[in-house]
Amino acid sequence: GDDASVEFCGGTHVSNTADAEAFVLTEETAVAKGIRRITALTREAAKRAVAEGEDFEGRTAVLESIDADATPDLDKRAGAVRKDLDAAEMSAALKSELRARIEAVQKKGIDAKKRLLAGRVDKCLNVVKADVEQALADGKKSLVLNLDIGADSKASQKVIKAVQKIAPELAFMGVSEEEAGSGGKALCFAIVPDSVMKETGLKANVWLKDVLDAAGGRGGGKPGNAQGQVPNCEDVEAIITNAESFANDAVAV
Repeated sequence: GDDASVEFCGGTHVSNTADAEAFVLTEETAVAKGIRRITALTREAAKRAVAEGEDFEGRTAVLESIDADATPDLDKRAGAVRKDLDAAEMSAALKSELRARIEAVQKKGIDAKKRLLAGRVDKCLNVVKADVEQALADGKKSLVLNLDIGADSKASQKVIKAVQKIAPELAFMGVSEEEAGSGGKALCFAIVPDSVMKETGLKANVWLKDVLDAAGGRGGGKPGNAQGQVPNCEDVEAIITNAESFANDAVAV
């Protein structure tokens, strides 16, 4: 009833709340239906939690001030701060607020990265079209290009469509690092038209496997279309050279 005591039990009681010096609510959880448990800090522990919160407010403000379009790794930076925040002991309300702000920064970084990649893909397509047209003029049956589309498989499909539109009888392989010169992940994809396959025996999946095996990568596909990745691309030019050599040997037969 109304005369029942409803205040929470705070453990060791104090004669005066001033004895607590500081108070920080760090967690609220459900124990059972209709029952909530809160965890709080007092004295020096609470003061440390307040200081921790102020530190993260500063770190979050710095993230929010960064130009996303000029900082390709902003989403990763924000993710690192988010990870630290999750492990920090501080005000639960402030942590929730900061988490939302950091997630907004991550989204801003991801959106900026998508815009940057879209611009790179458009430029790359123009280069691809010019190189394919030159390959046709030179009478080539195969072409291998070092592309700048990141490790985006959707962008690779745009490249394939562009190649097939201009040169439907050309065997093509594209290699693209996620970040140029980073030594990280690289995307590799190949297409071989039926006419080239029948004439030379060159198959996209076999071609791709030879290239990826030499570079420590993995992939798969069909004779006409194959795709894979190299987790640690230390020398993209070596991959290009190997791919060209394999294709040239095949079409020369």
